[in-house]
Order: sequence, then structure tokens, then C-alpha cells
Amino acid sequence: MSHPQTPHAMGVLWVQYGPYHSARFSALQKLAGTARVHPLEFSNQTSVYGWNRSHVPQGLITLCPGAVAENLSFWRVFRAARQTFADLKLDVCFLPSYAPSQSLAALLAAKSLGLRTVMMNESHAGTARAKGLAASLKRRLVALFDAALVGGQPQKRYLASLGMPDKLIQIGYDTVDNDFFAAQAALVRSRPSEFRNKYRLPEHYFLSLGRFVPKKNLAALIRAYHQALVARPSSETHLVLVGSGADEAALRALSHELHLRVYDKVSAGYEVTTSPTEPEPPGVHFYGFRQIDENPVFYALADAFILPSLYEEWGLVVNEAMACGLPVVVSETAGCAEDLLVPDRLPAPPVMSPDLQVRLAQFTGGLRQNGFLFDPQSIHELSDALCLLEAAPEMRANMGRASRQMIARFSCETFATNALFAANAALARSGPTNPP
Repeated sequence: MSHPQTPHAMGVLWVQYGPYHSARFSALQKLAGTARVHPLEFSNQTSVYGWNRSHVPQGLITLCPGAVAENLSFWRVFRAARQTFADLKLDVCFLPSYAPSQSLAALLAAKSLGLRTVMMNESHAGTARAKGLAASLKRRLVALFDAALVGGQPQKRYLASLGMPDKLIQIGYDTVDNDFFAAQAALVRSRPSEFRNKYRLPEHYFLSLGRFVPKKNLAALIRAYHQALVARPSSETHLVLVGSGADEAALRALSHELHLRVYDKVSAGYEVTTSPTEPEPPGVHFYGFRQIDENPVFYALADAFILPSLYEEWGLVVNEAMACGLPVVVSETAGCAEDLLVPDRLPAPPVMSPDLQVRLAQFTGGLRQNGFLFDPQSIHELSDALCLLEAAPEMRANMGRASRQMIARFSCETFATNALFAANAALARSGPTNPP
């Protein structure tokens, strides 16, 4: 892919810079060469994420320091954004979508100065909630942007349906630092006993990582895991849940209700552990929230990664799991499903018992080269996918290798290259580009 020319000065604004944003920004800054690229955020506090802030970009500008991002008023953001954009003499500003009101304030501040704007968006038809008048207003807001950088094909189709010309939409917004995850996973796998003992991880487990909120559909995952254990009584595969949130108590209660063993591992990895991990009967392990630097440990030693969400704008954890070389089982309603799980035949028929061969042949979800797609409303489909993955180590290995190859198309370098294409598309639109 050829590299586009760059504007003189760009601003990249997010609600708050976390590890994902910092990795993408660094790639863009590197590719931009002599152009000035400024990292901007609404606030240094958010009520949603507890990210470690040790890796924020040098020169990060916080528009409204000290305030919780979700509580910021429209006018405070508008005034701060307008002043900052003017002081930096930006040509183009990348903005986080068209909602909530803080993003709208930043957009209008940029337009009042005559700046070109690029929408960073991961919405698709499956996550769209606006109807009637709200949908009409959304189309008007989209028209205020000069170009867009979106997650993948579903996001591109959705934005085009709202009136953004196809030629002004680039994909590749939803990326992670693939090299970091691959390298860390390789390190962990080079010393598996050390890390397994430190984190008290079972020998075999399925992994899900993310917030414990209703849309993540983790109750369905626990029920599907229970069904898989019933179908395969000799199973030694556990379910590891990394994350926290409002649903945690209910998920623990459901596990007890299904007579699954529940393991509280929230302190694992923080306490000193020298003795080898003793085998435990299969069950559900709760590890609590972990920073991104720890997550490769859980990916590296897992048998497969599961994203069971009812709906999902994208699902960056799937990127991470694929970069770590895992097979992935993903809800067909996740925004990443179409781009990251490409339909293809398996490289070779997996070796498994006749009854599981029949189960594979009759699987009603979507078999992919690097995993499975399933209907998030179907516990049976998800349970089948778990049974099939457990029974076929060779298939898991082949799918994991395919994951690592396929995720290379969605790297931070992809984000940077396509961000520059979007910036140039914005600048090429007719009309004045300089502040009045």
C-alpha cells in the first residue's frame, strides 16, 4: 500500500488516551514524518475505564483536566477545544464519532474555525439505535464531517447509508499493537510453568476478557460452558473470565446455581506463589480487571478465546487474541466478525471421534479458518463450538496460526496509513480549508 502525503498539522482527539489510543497515535506520528501530530483528549478521568496512564504520548493535551469525561458540559468542551485547535493551527482534526455531546462540541468548535474533520467511528447497523427524527439528525451530523476512518466493512456500509460518500471512508480504525501482543505471548509460552503458577491458571481453559455488563452476554457463555461439560463429562477444560463490572455478582451466582465450581482468582498474580499449580476440577475462574500489560499472560496459555456479546461495535479483544495466536469464537453480531473471521475451508479435516465429526458437520453457526461464528442467542451453538475446540487440539493449532496471519491486515500501521488517506481526502474536498 502506498503512503499518502500528509497535512501540515493534525490533532487526534479521543475521550481519554488509553493503551489502544497511544499505540495507534504513535504509529500515525511515526508515519507522518515532518507533519505535526498532536495528541488530544477530553479529560484525564473517565468513569468507564481504569487504564494505566503510564504510556500516554509525550505532549498529550487534556482539554478539561480534572473533570470526569462523561460529566463534561457541551460549552466547556466547545470553548476548550476551539481555543486549543486555534492555538495549534491545525489543518485536520480526527474526532471520536458524533456522540455524546462532548464530541459534538468538539466538532462544532472545529467547524467554527474552518478546520477539516475526520470522524473516527465503529458503529454499524447492528448497533444503530437512532430512529425517526434522531436518525435524521444523525445524517445531518455525518454531513458535517469531511471524511471518516471506521472499523471495517460493516461500519463502512453503515456510514455510507447515512450519506458519507464511499470514497471518503477508510477502514482500519480498530487496531491494536499486534507486535506487542505477539511478543509477550511468545515470552509467556517460553516459560509456561512460571506464568501458570504465578497466576494459578489451569492447564486447559477457554478465555473471555472484558467488562461484566449485560451486552457482553457472559451468562450465556457460562450456560454454554455448563452444557459442554455435561456433553463431555471427562472434560478437563476450565472457563477463565478476566474483567469486572456490574454483572459480576450475578455471574458468580449463576455459576453456583449450575453447580459449577467457582474459583476466586482476583489476587492471583499479585501474591507470591512458588509452588506448582495443583490440578483443579473444571469450573469458572474470576480474575478481576487487569491492565493491558498482563493480558497476554491469559491469552498465551488459553486454548481459545470467546467473545459472546449480544452486540459489539467492534471487539478489540478479538484482535488481541488473534495477535497472540488463538482460535476465536465470536458472536456473529460483533462488529469485527466480518473482517476478522474470513470464511474459508479448514486446511485439513480435524482428527476427532465420529460423534464429534457429525457435530462439526451439523454445526449451524459459521465455521471459519481461524475459529467459529455463532448466534449469541443460541447457547447450543456456542456449546457445540466449545466441544469441538476442546476435542481437536490440531484444529485449535491450525486456527491459531491462521489468526496470527489474518490479523496482520489490521495493525497500527494500517490505522496510520488509512488515517493519512482520510486526512488527505478531507483536505481535498471543495471549499476553504483554513480558519477564517
